[in-house]
Amino acid sequence: MLMGKFSTVLVTATMVGLVTGGCTPAGGPVPTPSPAPASQSPTESDLERQQRLDYEAAEKAYRTFRAEYQRVLQAGGAKQPTAVMKATAGGPYLKELGEVVAAFRGLELKQIGQETIKNVGYVGHDPESVSLQVCEDDRQAVVVNKEGEDQGPGEIQLSNLTVRKMSGRWKVWTGSGKKVSSCAQ
Repeated sequence: MLMGKFSTVLVTATMVGLVTGGCTPAGGPVPTPSPAPASQSPTESDLERQQRLDYEAAEKAYRTFRAEYQRVLQAGGAKQPTAVMKATAGGPYLKELGEVVAAFRGLELKQIGQETIKNVGYVGHDPESVSLQVCEDDRQAVVVNKEGEDQGPGEIQLSNLTVRKMSGRWKVWTGSGKKVSSCAQ
């Protein structure tokens, strides 16, 4: 009985193979189409690629500046912006935040803790500038005077920034912001 079923399966498999094989064109198996080379169907145009690279460079300049700015505030300020701050910012943005670091030094203030950059959004682009919208939360950072007294609570800030390409380097150039209750806008 078992041998009979085996024979039936074997005959059926052979017949399917013959029928399938008989439908194959005389030239052999049909080749499957290969994917088109990347140069024929790019996933990103040259313009899109440049925009992406510019946004990445602008965001890197912003994040580098903010990390240095935080470091300087934690150290108690400075007479003037550091070399890193100058390399990653300029114009009104650098002037204003340079005044903050000088005020920290003059008032003998120090920041304890760090701000958190909650998000960086890409808003606009042209070949020489990028617009970013950023949300910074410094509620975990505390500003203290030389006696260690807390000088007030931090806040959440939503800012619109312009980052310019200057002599091949991206620098945060202008910014405007407002206090918000959360980064979810």
